[in-house]
Parts: sequence; C-alpha cells; structure tokens
Amino acid sequence: REETNLRAIILIDCSRSMAYSSNGISKFTYACYLAASLAYLMVRQQDSVGMVIFDDKIRHRIPAKSSPSHLRDMLIVLENTEPSSRTGIAPTLHAMAEGIKKRGLIIIISDLLEDQGQVLRGIKHFRHNRHEVLIFHVLDRAELGFPFSGLTTFRDMETGERLMIEPQFFRREYLKMLDEFVKQYKRECAERFVDYLLADTSRPFDLLLASYLAKRARLG
Repeated sequence: REETNLRAIILIDCSRSMAYSSNGISKFTYACYLAASLAYLMVRQQDSVGMVIFDDKIRHRIPAKSSPSHLRDMLIVLENTEPSSRTGIAPTLHAMAEGIKKRGLIIIISDLLEDQGQVLRGIKHFRHNRHEVLIFHVLDRAELGFPFSGLTTFRDMETGERLMIEPQFFRREYLKMLDEFVKQYKRECAERFVDYLLADTSRPFDLLLASYLAKRARLG
C-alpha cells in the first residue's frame, strides 16, 4: 500500500510472437493475467490505472481511472484481444513517453523480442521524463531452455519464415545468446533504476507477483 495515490499505465504487447506456447499457456495469456492482477490491486488501493495494448501500433488505449467499472472495462478488452501483426515495441514506448505528461508508474509486459538497443532507448525515454518503470519480460519455458531434439522446423510467428535445423548443434550458442540478451536488459535497467523481472510462463503468475511485491515492500 502506497501513502499517496498512484497513477499507472500498463503496456501489453499483443504482437504475434506473444501467442507462442509450449506448456498450455501462451505468453500473451500470461501477460493478461499479470495485467489483470496488477490492475485489480491498484483499483482496490484507489489508484488510477490505464492500459495500452499494442503490436506494431497501438490497438487499444484505455485512460487511467480508479473505479470498479473501469476495471471491468479493462478486463473485457483483455478478454477480447488476440495476438496479431508484428512487433513494434520501441515506437510505442516513444509515442507513449511523449504522450504521458503526468509522472507515474509505467508497467511494460512483453517478450521484448525486438532490437534491444531501440527498446532500451524507449525505456530511457520514460526515465528521462521521470516516470517509474517496471518491466515484466515474459518468455516461454521452451524459449528459456531450448529443449528441442531431432530434426525440427522452426517458424517465425511474425514473418512466417521457416528454418529446419538439428537443435543439438545450436543449443549451446542459442543459450549463450539468450543469456547475454537477458543480462543486457538486467544491467541496463539496473543502471536506469528500472525494475526488471524475468517472467517464465511455467511459473505461477501469482507467485511471481507476490515475490515482487514482497521485495518492493522490503525496499520501502
């Protein structure tokens, strides 16, 4: 519980890559659960919360309010949104940073699968405008562990491009690149005082949120 009312905007990536699932729940569904839970907690606290759903452009934009009926409206939009089109994270971040005049909390929920430098510049734009930023980096367990074996065809969910490979010959290099990708986000976010959480979709989202909120409470 905060001592003063908070104003938050939740940005949710609904690009086609967010539809990926290897364990029954897609990255987008997981993102929706996180967004709905956070919105519920903030409305209960009488904080104002808004929502932006985007892929290569903004699909839905709901202004920040704090009423129970407003929460219902956000949940309906989440329920009726499906991942589509290609990713456009960085342009959306810059557009929102330019458009949000009042300082507040910006929550970004995405797989961040775009040019890393451009995404980080978008995050920096929010910090330059003195917003607090929280990032949930949502990845599937298969993306994190690359458990594939045997000759496998991989398809880019946004371009449709296909590639057939023997995963065993690429696993070590893939995991090394992924580790560097995640570490770069952690390092850059820490330098900019941005909260970064890696969200594995195989981990219950309530445990992830509870862990984060407990950490936030300890830090005051």
